Amino acid sequence: MATDTRTSQRWEKGALIVGFVSLAAAILVAHGSPPEAYELSIYAGTPVAFWVGASVALLVGIFVGLRDGGVGRRLALVLSGLAMLAVASLPVLRSYYFFGAGDSLTHLAWAKDISAEKMSVLGFLYPGTHTVAVLLADATGMALHRSMLVMVTAFTAIFLLFVPLTTWTITRDRTATALAALSGLLFLPVNNISVYDMPHPTTQAILFLPLVLYLTARYLTRTDRDGRFVGTPTGALLALTSVAIVLVHPQQAANVLVVFGSILALQLLARFVGSFETRHRTLALQTIFLAGVFAVWAPRHERASGATSALVNMLANGFRVGSETTQRAGSVASVGGSIEVLFAKLFAVSLVFCALAGLLVLGGFLGRFDDRNVAAFSRYLGFALVPLGVLFAAFFVVSYEQLHFRQLGFVMVPVTILGAVALARGVDALSTRLSPRSARTAVGVAIVAMLALSTLSLYQSPYMYQSSSHVSEAQIQGYETAVGHGAGPLVGVRGNGERWTDAVLGYERSRERSLSAGSLYADETHPAVGENFTGGYVARHYGGQYLAFTDRARQQDLRVYDGFRFDRRGFRSLDSAPGLNRVQANGGFQMYRINGTS
Repeated sequence: MATDTRTSQRWEKGALIVGFVSLAAAILVAHGSPPEAYELSIYAGTPVAFWVGASVALLVGIFVGLRDGGVGRRLALVLSGLAMLAVASLPVLRSYYFFGAGDSLTHLAWAKDISAEKMSVLGFLYPGTHTVAVLLADATGMALHRSMLVMVTAFTAIFLLFVPLTTWTITRDRTATALAALSGLLFLPVNNISVYDMPHPTTQAILFLPLVLYLTARYLTRTDRDGRFVGTPTGALLALTSVAIVLVHPQQAANVLVVFGSILALQLLARFVGSFETRHRTLALQTIFLAGVFAVWAPRHERASGATSALVNMLANGFRVGSETTQRAGSVASVGGSIEVLFAKLFAVSLVFCALAGLLVLGGFLGRFDDRNVAAFSRYLGFALVPLGVLFAAFFVVSYEQLHFRQLGFVMVPVTILGAVALARGVDALSTRLSPRSARTAVGVAIVAMLALSTLSLYQSPYMYQSSSHVSEAQIQGYETAVGHGAGPLVGVRGNGERWTDAVLGYERSRERSLSAGSLYADETHPAVGENFTGGYVARHYGGQYLAFTDRARQQDLRVYDGFRFDRRGFRSLDSAPGLNRVQANGGFQMYRINGTS
């Protein structure tokens, strides 16, 4: 028996050495392979050697992390977390100029304005992430576009760290904590429809949520037993994180307020029923404090009420159920895809965890758990999921700006924790029928399969009928040159170019100059799509303007959408049509002066 134990320990040490060396090599490979041009897929653009090294590290981390306790398990969980953090930080490791070709460019613009003192932090609805990026840039000397990406990595690390710490605080169970650490690797909140691995305050607020839940769990379970008149250290930290999440994104802070209010309501109900929740510290003060901070901050900004007002108006005045989702399904089908397959790629693993979380919550309300903390927290979070689910359904019904998928991203944080605890219960149940080692191996194989699916949907790529949000330096330089030489108004292919001018000029200057003149795709009078996408058609109907687009726009339509609306022949015709003159090109950006034709 002692010999078997020593052999097992040697195997663990050897595996961990291989895992850490593989991860170090993978990181060096990634760092040594900066992109030479725009990459349509970060998966294809990253060297195979990185994926091999990261995969080895993850496999070692998962299977050693699921073995019996000890230093080996903790090191394995650290290894797996670092490996997935490396995958989620590829834009930083590979020295991308920037990552996030949509809203993120405008967030970069806001950060520029804050850094240049052209915008007041107090006059901005969600200055949290932008201020962090500005402080990072000032403290380190790095460029602001890079500090924005480092900021994203910091919030990602918070998520990976505090999902297992929250689970440990709730359960004090090593298996559940290990499974929570591995479940966090799946990044279930990121759905790439409205929650992304890029500079995007909603996403960063959602990834910040595990820290709030961790402090909430410590606060409720009276971890600080030496309470003082001014409160406990955990209570002070929880109040501070409440302020922080309001500043990162008030919409997600409102969701946290829903969670706090649900917990408090259940605690008040427990006083009549006499359940275990009465032994927890009441969340009343923290709920009132968060509500007060939200009430002071949010109403000062016009944008704060936009989503709520739109939801109420659309529910009152009529709507088309899930119209946006239906439209997207049609778009996927038109390029030869299947909405059912796409749904499975994006949400199959999430559905598994929703089912696991549902079973745990049901067990908690039925009183099936001996551990009273597990039972109480399954009821807390399960009860909070009810109003959160109602909000998800309401936003889905009105299909307003994909807010239902933001809501889903928030919901998947507590679902990840509950699902991990349910998986731990499953391991215990399997261990009674199989050996404990066989049960852990079976769960490990399942986690590997789910991790493979989740990793493929962490970044936008042709795998999900999207192009990468990689922003190359050539693209930015193209717009800088165009704007610097007074080009305008600018017409885009699918997008109107406004985000790009934001990133170049800063938000305030960009909106003052108003250089955007719409796009060929969205023009209601003369949409230049399909058979109308020719140089001659553009010259006839868009005279006196500039057609500007990046290599991302071209590759997206030709390689992802297979030329469905903008084909190769149309792009070629731009160079030969009378009335169109290419005035700028650098490999990442092209611009044509549209002189018009009679």
